[in-house]
Amino acid sequence: MRVLVIGASGYIGGRLVELMRVDGPQWQVTAAVRRPRAALRVSKQISLEATDPAQMAAALADVDAVVNCVAGDGRSIEAGAKVLFDAALAAPTKPIVIHFSTMAVYGSSVGRVHENDALKPDIGWYSEVKVKAEQMARDFAAKGGRVVILRPGIVYGPGSELWIGRTARWLRAGRLGDIGPLGDGMCNLVHVDDVCAAVLAALRTPAAIGEAFNLAAPNPDNWNRFFARLAVAIGATPLQRLSPRRVKFDSKLFGPPLKIGEILLKKLGVKAPWWPEPIPPSVFAVWQQDIVLDAAKTTRVLGLRWTAVEDGIAGSADWFLRK
Repeated sequence: MRVLVIGASGYIGGRLVELMRVDGPQWQVTAAVRRPRAALRVSKQISLEATDPAQMAAALADVDAVVNCVAGDGRSIEAGAKVLFDAALAAPTKPIVIHFSTMAVYGSSVGRVHENDALKPDIGWYSEVKVKAEQMARDFAAKGGRVVILRPGIVYGPGSELWIGRTARWLRAGRLGDIGPLGDGMCNLVHVDDVCAAVLAALRTPAAIGEAFNLAAPNPDNWNRFFARLAVAIGATPLQRLSPRRVKFDSKLFGPPLKIGEILLKKLGVKAPWWPEPIPPSVFAVWQQDIVLDAAKTTRVLGLRWTAVEDGIAGSADWFLRK
């Protein structure tokens, strides 16, 4: 199968092309990136601006499937989805589109959520734009397109700066720990390798076409439990008990100047691993969200075997400590 991976330089896209290479010659992979990267060991790389209709049409001219791993701001996500679905409809090969959505499309829902539950674009711009992109996917399917929608929870694993790297650094610095009610929300972890396995299974499973799938390991813990597990794994113990007020004070007082300094250092081209990372207020809503992704359908239809959280955190901690 000829597969185009858009956003192959990102966390999920990069791991996906690596696993497809290991999986064998049944996958003929083209990695689409903004700028070529030597670290991507694939037979073919192309430069692609995902919001350019002409470039997208050319990229889809001779592929059987396309996996959209593009991240970014609201405009690029929405515009990129429209360009992709329009190009896929017009492509001579009528490729399958694997569309990455997110658990954020469930918005302010609480409790256990299933794939046929109502979507709620009510928790910020990311939720809103992802719901719009899913509607484009549904419109694409209504017009005869073949699409599979994947809704991952918290994607972690070796190489995850977002959920492992910075969290581990906050724990080591004593800026994060057991944060009481602020960390009582459910942590719907899904290992990056399980996300990639879902992509490969979806491409192999005709019954997946036109369906949406939640991606999360069963029986999630709350965030405080995740912080404790990670702290033990990286040796950041004893785990501090911090009041929610203290953590929010850190975010409010130090967040803006730390972020400004981070931006300035980046513009100057200075690598500063010693620079403290701000705790963005956006994570508080995530840490408190009382939602559980039900992934029974994914297990049943795609046959996924989920990575045990204990093993996933151990591997992630090993990466962090080596790094």
